[in-house]
Amino acid sequence: MSDRSVLQGINAAFGALERPRYFTHIWHCEECADHDDRLQLCDRHTLCLEDVGYAACDPFCVATPQALAYFFPSLARLALAPPSSEHGWYATQLLFHLAVDEIDNPFYRHCDTRQRAAVARLLAHVVETRAQLAIEEQATDNFVRCYRLWSAPLIGGRMIN
Repeated sequence: MSDRSVLQGINAAFGALERPRYFTHIWHCEECADHDDRLQLCDRHTLCLEDVGYAACDPFCVATPQALAYFFPSLARLALAPPSSEHGWYATQLLFHLAVDEIDNPFYRHCDTRQRAAVARLLAHVVETRAQLAIEEQATDNFVRCYRLWSAPLIGGRMIN
């Protein structure tokens, strides 16, 4: 599998989704409103590491599942990019969003079977092609665990192993 084929699969699964009106729960707090304002300036083609690469100020920590789904092709592209001297390797930051709360992850619950399979292929590809980076970040086990989550079928809302 190549980066290009993985990104094509992500685009096939997520690329036709409509842009949400809001990306966060803007009425929740000022931080949510600020993050929404930031994401409103972006689209799938213009989202860049400078928009999301600061883990302490990551808009996707408060984004809705619909926002993550809309931007997922961009986030996958950033995850496959080489580490930045300023921001590091975005794949580990994306891993956080994919693994948080495991099966209760709102984004995981939002995705359909095709989308989950595309995310699982991305995670497998990262482990296969960027093993050294995962080792350096001490994230190999987390990538594998997350891959298992996203690749396991759901029946009746419960994961089957």
